[in-house]
Amino acid sequence: MIDYATAKRVCETYTRSLEASDLETLLDLFADDASIEDPVGTPLREGKEVLRAFYAEACQGVAKAELTGSPRLAGNEVAFPFTVTAGTPEQEITINIIDVFRFNDAGKVATMRAFWGPDNMNS
Repeated sequence: MIDYATAKRVCETYTRSLEASDLETLLDLFADDASIEDPVGTPLREGKEVLRAFYAEACQGVAKAELTGSPRLAGNEVAFPFTVTAGTPEQEITINIIDVFRFNDAGKVATMRAFWGPDNMNS
């Protein structure tokens, strides 16, 4: 089972990697067979190469990504609120997101579910 300090560090690394477009560090957080559902309700994306393509596109235009509250750990899952600000200074958008990571026994993210929608986007 993952401990709070490790889960928090993963959340911090995730948001820093999004902001820096650091795909290698970001992908290293995930298990090889990880899946993501971003946002929840869209088709699952599975496997490192699929995640690489998703995050390569998702990171484009990210100006800022930061935690907006403390992570909540229960068992081998952590939920954490954060914002992503993207676009240009003239046309900036901020998305308020809650991600839920489930960790495998090796401490890697096995699943990620992102909770956000149109009502969570501000310009």
